[in-house]
Amino acid sequence: MKIAILGWGSLIWQPKELKFDTNVGWKENGPVLPIEFARISKDGRLTLVITPNGTEVPTLYSVSSFDSLDLAVSNLVLREGTSEKYIGYYDKSKDVIFPIDFPIKEKDNIKNWIQTTDFDGVIWTNLPENWDIKENKVVIKTIDPNDRLEYLQNLKGNQSALAEEYIRNTPKQIDTTYRKQIIEVLGWK
Repeated sequence: MKIAILGWGSLIWQPKELKFDTNVGWKENGPVLPIEFARISKDGRLTLVITPNGTEVPTLYSVSSFDSLDLAVSNLVLREGTSEKYIGYYDKSKDVIFPIDFPIKEKDNIKNWIQTTDFDGVIWTNLPENWDIKENKVVIKTIDPNDRLEYLQNLKGNQSALAEEYIRNTPKQIDTTYRKQIIEVLGWK
């Protein structure tokens, strides 16, 4: 089984434990998905996720080193430091997609894309939007999504440096609405 890994953020420049074909690297013509800076991560960065409020952009893809969907998913779980419920996948031979409630348009985009390739399956990180700032797993503040630029402007020290690094290293083709605003207001390009 040949499996594609979709990416649009730090997976591209910080693969860490991700096992993929480094000879192939990351290709730029993945399926078009609605992506946006809409998740505050544990370290304070504003990261990219699939969201209905996102900008339709072509994602990137690489080839998993695993020939089993279960092993490829487990490897992405390890890289992302999350659980399997936050990893999406599509198995072409079974015509099965997870999560089941994945939006129809995005399902169709992935299915149509995979039909143009020799992949048998595809996996992706499927973390939800998150606007909560937490300390010791307790929510101390919730950011209004409309205030994401102000949130970035108010970060200090290491959090600010990590947030800027993430945005600057995001592949150019992930040209979202808020990325344009971040570049214009903060100069992070």
